Amino acid sequence: MDETALKASSSEELAWQSKEGCQASFALLVERYAPRLLCFLSRRTGNIHDAEDLVQDTFVRAFENIHRYRKTWKFSTWLFTIAARLATSHHRKAQAAREFSQTCSYTECPSTILSRHEERQSLWAKAMELSENQYSVLWLKYAEGLSVKEIAWVMGKSQINIKVLLYRARAGLAQRLQETVVEQHSVDRFRTKPESYVMKTKGA
Repeated sequence: MDETALKASSSEELAWQSKEGCQASFALLVERYAPRLLCFLSRRTGNIHDAEDLVQDTFVRAFENIHRYRKTWKFSTWLFTIAARLATSHHRKAQAAREFSQTCSYTECPSTILSRHEERQSLWAKAMELSENQYSVLWLKYAEGLSVKEIAWVMGKSQINIKVLLYRARAGLAQRLQETVVEQHSVDRFRTKPESYVMKTKGA
């Protein structure tokens, strides 16, 4: 198969071709999913370096187990399940990573390369203020397009738990966005005060 046709293949087709020994197909899967896995795992670890290591570990584990892949499986669900399980193992081995994630600054997270001001306006930047599980369900739902059933499989929770997490995540995100709007409105009002008022406050 030529390179153009290979790039046009679905992830499921590439996974199956990888299973049959096509290294180029697996390389394309790495190219497609590495940035997405990094965004997903960076929030779960709170440390970009650990996230990068876990991305590599995920692909190594996927390559080692590609012979178990089935055509009927959605590749992204299969891959993110591996990543989630590795992240869980990482947490058990390094509880300090969880503590660090609470103080991780936005600029250390790879979900955006925008400036600090632009980042505050970013929907995903606000989502990163939520709990680890709430951020994860939002990412898997809206960035990866997984269904509730698939998210439940990836995260090892019931579908009911996922629905509750999604509800709380949406509510929490909406509240944070509203607070941002109110804060920005207050700043804008201050900036547009009449010059005479500003002079008056200075004792003019």
